[in-house]
Amino acid sequence: MSKSPPNRFFKDRGSVTAELALALPSVALVIAVTLGAFTLQIERMKLVDLAAAGSRALARGEPQVDVEALIKAARPDAVSFIQNDEDQVCLSVSFLARIPGLGSELLEVSERQCARKMGL
Repeated sequence: MSKSPPNRFFKDRGSVTAELALALPSVALVIAVTLGAFTLQIERMKLVDLAAAGSRALARGEPQVDVEALIKAARPDAVSFIQNDEDQVCLSVSFLARIPGLGSELLEVSERQCARKMGL
């Protein structure tokens, strides 16, 4: 009785599963970081709108308390800073955020918008 040669396809059985098991956590981490960064960019765009609306309101002469209330209503953890120049008002709004997958490191997201005083 002749012995048949071993089938080369059977000796690698399970290697695809093992490779997938090794690569899956890395792929999940990349997806988590990408989605977190995308979400952070969306929040930054909201911050642009908030800073622009606040600076225009200050330039029209609305009270600073009302603008700060608007900022706190939209983003309770935001910090604002107002800078009055000769012919314009600038409003900086910032907050701290985390991106999933990057540990406990906090990133500062900030935006500064300016508006001319009284339409000058």
